[in-house]
Amino acid sequence: MPDQPIGVGVVGLGRWAEVIGPGIQATEGIEIVACYTRTPEKREDFARRYACEAVNSYEDLLAHPGVEVIAILSSTTAHASQAFAAIEAGKHIFMEKPITPTITEGIEIVRRCGEAGLIMQMGYETRCMAGIRHIKHLLDEGHIGQAVTLEVNWSHDLGLRLTPQDWNYHEANCPGGPIMQLGIHHVFNALNLLGPIERVKAIGARRLISAEVPDLTGTILEHKSGAVTYLGCYYFCPRRFHLNLLATEASTILKIRLSQGELPEYFKTLFNADANTELDIYWKGRSVPDRVDLPQRNVIIEELKEFVAWVRKGIPSEAHAQSGVETLGVVLAAVESMKSGRVVEIKDYLAANSV
Repeated sequence: MPDQPIGVGVVGLGRWAEVIGPGIQATEGIEIVACYTRTPEKREDFARRYACEAVNSYEDLLAHPGVEVIAILSSTTAHASQAFAAIEAGKHIFMEKPITPTITEGIEIVRRCGEAGLIMQMGYETRCMAGIRHIKHLLDEGHIGQAVTLEVNWSHDLGLRLTPQDWNYHEANCPGGPIMQLGIHHVFNALNLLGPIERVKAIGARRLISAEVPDLTGTILEHKSGAVTYLGCYYFCPRRFHLNLLATEASTILKIRLSQGELPEYFKTLFNADANTELDIYWKGRSVPDRVDLPQRNVIIEELKEFVAWVRKGIPSEAHAQSGVETLGVVLAAVESMKSGRVVEIKDYLAANSV
């Protein structure tokens, strides 16, 4: 059906559905045709606002004749079972991160997708920011010399509001807390900019929250290239996001001006990240940085356009299913390092936890 919009069935109608939903509406070649969540009132409200059909079960969503793709936006603990069922039903998948809480489940999702010839794209939207793509272009073209260090942080105060009723309050559901929820995006960016990660050393602690997960995490990622990434993720402070690449000829400093208001406003900031991003380049020998004039693209629309191109034209996205396993492996290795106090080799961690 190359001329028909891709029909999406959305499962999980929480906060992030209110980011992906408008993105699908604004992207050519894709549309929401059905939705499901366990609460009838929520799915009826979503269906009304997004002009789609509310169905009574996940099985009904999978069986819907207009659904070609399942957008899995539910809590991480449900990802594996929902993905396996979608693959069994022959549906392509768009999945929010992380792929699952465990390496074994993630590897199995990738295997089954491959065997079924299905497409699965991970929702790593920050990779689509114009500023990050500009930094990668400068690096790939050799304009800023050799990359030596990447300093990244994504933090907010969600941890202060977590209760035992929240799925990500519990360590088994969300190991590592903020590094799993936020830092995993920067792990993707670190891999994309600096290449494979060989080992990690991390610390994690609870300082201000009562949840089972840490509210302070700091991680050193050692890349095969010799470059080093520092990743900070915190659950107790005003919202912040930055990505700074330090190279031999220049340093690039990127930050988003995040809304500190209510969550809907915060999500709008992320939806329109390019309009709220500042990117400065500090060149060797110059005292005044260059401010880059970034194109005003929408990061959610950008990743969905990639997904449409993959499904309809066979042009793969860099955020493929295997990238979900790679990023998860780094995050879980960091969690292991937090617990053991030791440096963790990625290949050894994957070998020990992939059976």
